[in-house]
Amino acid sequence: MPSHDRIHRNSLTVEGQRVSYLCNDGSHAAPTLVFLHGSGVSARYWTDQLRALAGTARVLALDLPGHGESEDAATPDLAHYADVTAALIDTLGAWPAIAIGHSLGGAVALALAARRPAEVCGLVLVSSCAHLPQVSTSAQWIWGSLPAAVRRALFFVTAKNVLFAAGASPAAVALGMQELRACRPRTLAADVAIAREMDLTATAADVRVPTLLLCGSRDRVTPPALSRDLHAMIAGSRLEIVDGAGHMLLIEAPGVVSRAIAAFATSVSRQFSPTAGVSVATDTSVFARWRRALRRLIALVRRR
Repeated sequence: MPSHDRIHRNSLTVEGQRVSYLCNDGSHAAPTLVFLHGSGVSARYWTDQLRALAGTARVLALDLPGHGESEDAATPDLAHYADVTAALIDTLGAWPAIAIGHSLGGAVALALAARRPAEVCGLVLVSSCAHLPQVSTSAQWIWGSLPAAVRRALFFVTAKNVLFAAGASPAAVALGMQELRACRPRTLAADVAIAREMDLTATAADVRVPTLLLCGSRDRVTPPALSRDLHAMIAGSRLEIVDGAGHMLLIEAPGVVSRAIAAFATSVSRQFSPTAGVSVATDTSVFARWRRALRRLIALVRRR
């Protein structure tokens, strides 16, 4: 159900650069739902989910460096994206968090969980994978030998058919293509390179928080087989395949994605339930104690 909570756009300087983000009033109980977009798009991609979930949780969706209204990163890479996300959450005092990532944003969510194991209390990985299959050397050579303008034109010619399922709504396709065309060429190229080079197999195997994986049955970029592989890597994770949807699952089937996130967040939030008569919104010491205890447990495990 759409929320009446207003979504605001704000910006802060973190890690030496201005980062733009969408959020609600922040008055809800933890954990915060942190939304991480994929390659070549921005926080606007999560608009449906932000509106649907803002009435029941604190929501935060940032434009990763170089995307949307955020400043460029000097050296964009997966680690930098995760560090900027963590720094923004630090500045806003929005821990603990459930990290929700789409495509490359799913990789950022995994990297964030690895960096902040005591603060990330859940993961939702949409159309994501630990690593992509290698492209043949000859294909890379042919692609790299083409002029930049030709590569960009070919990208947009094929993007619509590759990224969206045949039944995707015109509105979803229009939003997707508008976002991609608005993306800075340098940023889009960096995102593609990051996705091609990443290997988060070990990172995924170390995940110890509740994890939900969502994938469209007609996803041609990160097909269900890659989601199944990721599901096998993450102990205790749950995988849901959305019939008929493509890679842009969150805008092709926004209601399905929003309901799945809401149900997952509710199940994770139960661990933060206060004792009788204590308000979640006012008893912040509950969360501080939980974080300290989890840090001690992680430190103990690592020493063994």
